[in-house]
Amino acid sequence: MAIEIFQIDWFAPVRFDKALTQTVAQQGGIYIMYVGKILQYVGKSQDFYKRFGTHRNSASHLMTDAQIKKCFIGFGLISYYDKTRMSQNISSEQLKDVESYLINELKPKGNDTSTKKGYKGQPIVIFNAGKRVSLDKAMSNCPDLIKIMKSNLATRAKPKPSSSWF
Repeated sequence: MAIEIFQIDWFAPVRFDKALTQTVAQQGGIYIMYVGKILQYVGKSQDFYKRFGTHRNSASHLMTDAQIKKCFIGFGLISYYDKTRMSQNISSEQLKDVESYLINELKPKGNDTSTKKGYKGQPIVIFNAGKRVSLDKAMSNCPDLIKIMKSNLATRAKPKPSSSWF
């Protein structure tokens, strides 16, 4: 059984109307949309700039003007553990898996039912780093993996008892 391990480096949330001016918008990964403090949407894109052009053009159909003014975007760049090192060469399938897992875990209101079918992929672990947007630091579809990792980290953090030869 293969376990996919990802890290998402989140950038500080920005207002919807300022999203395309961010340097990170020239990249791809995962993004989340909040209206106020309520998660509305989780999406993926190989190119944030192109994807947000679409969102910006259809925003008036999806949200009221008042909601658009309260809308914030969090961009997340993804790395994954590839054998012996971290890599940023994410395949479209891996990007889809991360998006699907987050949608099913976070249950945002704006994602339609076709994207909420339930994540059925390999065991997955996601570490949220950077300017996290109300997400747990570690997430997994296998709760036992998180327990094992936390217990290992706690064991390592405890000081070792000193031993005396006398």
